[in-house]
Formats: sequence, structure tokens, C-alpha cells
Amino acid sequence: MPYITLLLSGSCSALASILLRLAGRLPPDSGALLFGLAARPLFYRCGALGAYGAGFVLYAIALKRVELSVAYPMMVAVTILEILLFGIASGDGASLRTVAGAALLIASVLLLYAPSPAHA
Repeated sequence: MPYITLLLSGSCSALASILLRLAGRLPPDSGALLFGLAARPLFYRCGALGAYGAGFVLYAIALKRVELSVAYPMMVAVTILEILLFGIASGDGASLRTVAGAALLIASVLLLYAPSPAHA
């Protein structure tokens, strides 16, 4: 269960980043609501705040049972992979350097989870 909450926490963080990216890409709107912020981008930004909040709560719950040295890399790996997949799906593409970095991140998380060798 704590690993599921970690995965959900990473997904919430990725969702928040994606919502902020979408809000930044919207064309300027003339109908400003609050401090010059238009309604639709403000809606996305509030959604991002909610996603960050939910991710924080889920991460705090997961830390009750998972070590920080394992939990944080796993959460960040999930976030980066989901953002990378979103970028590819939305047509941003991915450079060789970006894919190599994501592969190294996955390898590092796998090394953290690998069982330690038995000593004779």
C-alpha cells in the first residue's frame, strides 16, 4: 500500500506540472478575473495547487512506512516518466539526452530496490 501511495503522489506531482504547462500555453485572455489572471489559466493553476496538495498528503502517508532514501527517488522517477510520456504524446518530442536521462533514472531506482547480495 505505501508504494501505491508513492506512485499516486508522483502522479499528482506530474499532473500539477502538466496543468501549469497547459496554463502557460493558453493564449492571453482579455477577461481578467483576479490580479490580471484570466479565468481558464487560473482554473488550471488552481487545479495544479490541488494536485500538489494531494501529492503532498499521499507522500506524507507513504513516508510512514517507506524510507526516505527510497521513497523520494521513486516518487520523482514516476513524476519524470509521466511528464516525459506527456511530452511525447503532446508532440513535444524527446531528445536522445532526455531519454538517456530517464533511462538512468529508472536504473538508479531499480538499483535502490535491488536486493543486496548475500555475503558468504
